[in-house]
Amino acid sequence: MSPDRVCISVTRKYEMVKRREKVEETRRRIAKATYELHSTIGPASTTVAQIAERARLPRQTIYRNFPTQLDLFRGCIAFGLDLSPPPDPVAWQEIADRDQRLHSGLTELYAWFEDVEAIMTNSLRDIGALPAAAEAMQPLAELMQFMHDTLSTGWEIHSVSPLIRLAIDFSTWKMLRRVEGIESEAIIEFWVQLIGCRSNRG
Repeated sequence: MSPDRVCISVTRKYEMVKRREKVEETRRRIAKATYELHSTIGPASTTVAQIAERARLPRQTIYRNFPTQLDLFRGCIAFGLDLSPPPDPVAWQEIADRDQRLHSGLTELYAWFEDVEAIMTNSLRDIGALPAAAEAMQPLAELMQFMHDTLSTGWEIHSVSPLIRLAIDFSTWKMLRRVEGIESEAIIEFWVQLIGCRSNRG
Protein backbone atom coordinates (compact mmCIF):
# COMPACT_ATOMS: atom_id res chain seq x y z
CA MET A 1 0.00 0.00 0.00
CA SER A 2 1.32 3.41 -0.96
CA PRO A 3 2.04 6.04 1.70
CA ASP A 4 -0.86 8.14 0.38
CA ARG A 5 -3.32 5.27 0.79
CA VAL A 6 -2.01 4.55 4.27
CA CYS A 7 -2.54 8.18 5.17
CA ILE A 8 -6.09 8.15 3.78
CA SER A 9 -6.90 4.93 5.67
CA VAL A 10 -5.60 6.32 8.96
CA THR A 11 -7.50 9.56 8.43
CA ARG A 12 -10.76 7.70 7.75
CA LYS A 13 -10.34 5.54 10.85
CA TYR A 14 -9.67 8.64 12.93
CA GLU A 15 -12.77 10.34 11.54
CA MET A 16 -14.88 7.25 12.28
CA VAL A 17 -13.63 7.17 15.87
CA LYS A 18 -14.36 10.87 16.32
CA ARG A 19 -17.87 10.45 14.88
CA ARG A 20 -18.55 7.52 17.19
CA GLU A 21 -17.31 9.52 20.17
CA LYS A 22 -19.54 12.43 19.18
CA VAL A 23 -22.59 10.15 18.92
CA GLU A 24 -21.83 8.62 22.32
CA GLU A 25 -21.42 12.05 23.89
CA THR A 26 -24.71 13.22 22.36
CA ARG A 27 -26.54 10.16 23.66
CA ARG A 28 -25.02 10.69 27.09
CA ARG A 29 -26.17 14.32 27.15
CA ILE A 30 -29.70 13.23 26.27
CA ALA A 31 -29.72 10.43 28.85
CA LYS A 32 -28.35 12.77 31.52
CA ALA A 33 -31.00 15.41 30.79
CA THR A 34 -33.72 12.75 30.88
CA TYR A 35 -32.42 11.35 34.17
CA GLU A 36 -32.36 14.79 35.77
CA LEU A 37 -35.91 15.56 34.65
CA HIS A 38 -37.21 12.18 35.78
CA SER A 39 -35.56 12.81 39.15
CA THR A 40 -37.22 16.20 39.59
CA ILE A 41 -40.61 16.18 37.86
CA GLY A 42 -40.98 12.50 36.99
CA PRO A 43 -41.22 10.50 33.76
CA ALA A 44 -44.91 11.22 33.17
CA SER A 45 -44.36 14.99 33.21
CA THR A 46 -41.18 14.99 31.13
CA THR A 47 -41.49 16.01 27.47
CA VAL A 48 -39.07 15.71 24.58
CA ALA A 49 -39.05 19.49 24.34
CA GLN A 50 -37.86 19.72 27.96
CA ILE A 51 -35.17 17.12 27.35
CA ALA A 52 -33.97 18.96 24.25
CA GLU A 53 -33.85 22.25 26.12
CA ARG A 54 -31.94 20.79 29.05
CA ALA A 55 -29.50 18.92 26.80
CA ARG A 56 -29.19 21.99 24.53
CA LEU A 57 -29.96 19.94 21.46
CA PRO A 58 -32.62 20.09 18.73
CA ARG A 59 -35.64 17.87 19.26
CA GLN A 60 -34.80 16.06 16.03
CA THR A 61 -31.53 14.95 17.63
CA ILE A 62 -33.43 13.41 20.54
CA TYR A 63 -35.65 11.41 18.18
CA ARG A 64 -32.71 10.39 16.00
CA ASN A 65 -30.79 8.92 18.93
CA PHE A 66 -33.80 7.56 20.86
CA PRO A 67 -36.60 6.92 18.33
CA THR A 68 -39.11 5.55 20.85
CA GLN A 69 -40.10 6.27 24.42
CA LEU A 70 -38.82 2.82 25.37
CA ASP A 71 -35.40 3.64 23.88
CA LEU A 72 -35.32 6.88 25.87
CA PHE A 73 -36.26 5.17 29.14
CA ARG A 74 -33.63 2.49 28.59
CA GLY A 75 -31.01 5.15 27.94
CA CYS A 76 -32.06 6.99 31.09
CA ILE A 77 -31.89 3.83 33.20
CA ALA A 78 -28.48 2.88 31.78
CA PHE A 79 -27.18 6.35 32.65
CA GLY A 80 -28.61 6.08 36.16
CA LEU A 81 -27.12 2.65 36.79
CA ASP A 82 -23.76 3.89 35.57
CA LEU A 83 -24.03 6.93 37.84
CA SER A 84 -25.17 4.94 40.89
CA PRO A 85 -24.53 1.22 40.38
CA PRO A 86 -26.78 -1.09 42.41
CA PRO A 87 -25.22 -3.66 44.74
CA ASP A 88 -24.15 -6.98 43.25
CA PRO A 89 -25.90 -9.97 44.86
CA VAL A 90 -23.18 -12.29 43.55
CA ALA A 91 -20.83 -10.86 46.18
CA TRP A 92 -23.39 -11.66 48.88
CA GLN A 93 -23.27 -15.34 47.94
CA GLU A 94 -19.74 -15.48 49.34
CA ILE A 95 -21.08 -14.76 52.85
CA ALA A 96 -21.85 -18.11 54.46
CA ASP A 97 -23.66 -16.85 57.56
CA ARG A 98 -27.26 -16.07 56.62
CA ASP A 99 -27.70 -13.32 59.23
CA GLN A 100 -24.53 -11.58 58.13
CA ARG A 101 -25.49 -12.01 54.47
CA LEU A 102 -28.87 -10.43 55.11
CA HIS A 103 -27.33 -7.58 57.10
CA SER A 104 -24.66 -6.87 54.48
CA GLY A 105 -27.10 -7.11 51.60
CA LEU A 106 -29.62 -4.74 53.16
CA THR A 107 -26.86 -2.32 54.14
CA GLU A 108 -25.66 -2.07 50.53
CA LEU A 109 -29.20 -1.97 49.16
CA TYR A 110 -30.39 0.79 51.48
CA ALA A 111 -27.30 2.88 50.70
CA TRP A 112 -28.25 2.56 47.03
CA PHE A 113 -31.86 3.49 47.81
CA GLU A 114 -30.54 6.70 49.38
CA ASP A 115 -28.65 7.52 46.17
CA VAL A 116 -31.55 6.88 43.79
CA GLU A 117 -34.45 7.87 46.04
CA ALA A 118 -35.69 10.79 43.93
CA ILE A 119 -35.87 9.01 40.59
CA MET A 120 -37.16 5.76 42.12
CA THR A 121 -39.95 7.63 43.89
CA ASN A 122 -41.04 9.40 40.72
CA SER A 123 -40.67 6.34 38.49
CA LEU A 124 -42.72 4.07 40.75
CA ARG A 125 -45.37 6.79 41.03
CA ASP A 126 -45.66 7.16 37.24
CA ILE A 127 -45.02 3.60 36.07
CA GLY A 128 -48.70 2.66 35.92
CA ALA A 129 -49.34 5.32 33.30
CA LEU A 130 -46.26 4.51 31.21
CA PRO A 131 -46.08 0.97 29.79
CA ALA A 132 -42.70 1.75 28.22
CA ALA A 133 -41.29 2.63 31.63
CA ALA A 134 -42.48 -0.67 33.07
CA GLU A 135 -40.81 -2.56 30.22
CA ALA A 136 -37.58 -0.57 30.56
CA MET A 137 -37.44 -1.31 34.29
CA GLN A 138 -37.85 -5.07 33.82
CA PRO A 139 -34.09 -5.77 34.17
CA LEU A 140 -34.19 -3.95 37.51
CA ALA A 141 -37.13 -6.10 38.60
CA GLU A 142 -35.09 -9.18 37.67
CA LEU A 143 -32.16 -7.87 39.71
CA MET A 144 -34.43 -7.39 42.72
CA GLN A 145 -35.65 -10.98 42.31
CA PHE A 146 -32.04 -12.15 42.27
CA MET A 147 -31.41 -10.18 45.47
CA HIS A 148 -34.46 -11.82 47.06
CA ASP A 149 -33.32 -15.30 46.08
CA THR A 150 -29.78 -14.68 47.31
CA LEU A 151 -30.87 -13.29 50.67
CA SER A 152 -33.38 -16.13 51.10
CA THR A 153 -30.66 -18.78 50.85
CA GLY A 154 -30.15 -20.62 54.11
CA TRP A 155 -33.56 -19.75 55.53
CA GLU A 156 -36.78 -21.72 55.51
CA ILE A 157 -37.84 -20.14 52.24
CA HIS A 158 -41.60 -20.47 52.61
CA SER A 159 -41.64 -18.80 56.01
CA VAL A 160 -39.28 -15.89 55.30
CA SER A 161 -39.79 -15.19 51.59
CA PRO A 162 -42.59 -12.59 52.08
CA LEU A 163 -40.58 -10.81 54.78
CA ILE A 164 -37.43 -10.65 52.66
CA ARG A 165 -39.49 -9.32 49.77
CA LEU A 166 -40.75 -6.55 52.05
CA ALA A 167 -37.25 -5.90 53.38
CA ILE A 168 -35.85 -5.24 49.89
CA ASP A 169 -38.87 -3.26 48.70
CA PHE A 170 -38.07 0.40 48.02
CA SER A 171 -41.50 1.68 49.04
CA THR A 172 -41.34 -0.19 52.36
CA TRP A 173 -37.88 1.20 53.07
CA LYS A 174 -39.01 4.73 52.21
CA MET A 175 -42.07 4.51 54.45
CA LEU A 176 -40.00 3.35 57.41
CA ARG A 177 -37.14 5.76 56.70
CA ARG A 178 -39.00 8.94 55.71
CA VAL A 179 -42.48 8.62 57.21
CA GLU A 180 -41.54 6.87 60.46
CA GLY A 181 -38.11 8.50 60.66
CA ILE A 182 -36.23 5.28 61.43
CA GLU A 183 -32.53 5.17 60.53
CA SER A 184 -31.56 2.60 57.91
CA GLU A 185 -29.34 0.69 60.35
CA ALA A 186 -32.27 0.29 62.75
CA ILE A 187 -34.49 -0.88 59.88
CA ILE A 188 -31.87 -3.48 58.97
CA GLU A 189 -31.65 -4.76 62.55
CA PHE A 190 -35.44 -4.97 62.67
CA TRP A 191 -35.59 -7.12 59.56
CA VAL A 192 -32.71 -9.38 60.60
CA GLN A 193 -34.33 -10.05 63.98
CA LEU A 194 -37.85 -10.45 62.57
CA ILE A 195 -36.76 -12.80 59.80
CA GLY A 196 -34.66 -14.79 62.27
CA CYS A 197 -37.61 -15.16 64.65
CA ARG A 198 -39.96 -16.15 61.83
CA SER A 199 -37.53 -18.75 60.52
CA ASN A 200 -37.05 -20.26 63.99
CA ARG A 201 -40.82 -20.58 64.41
CA GLY A 202 -41.11 -22.28 61.02
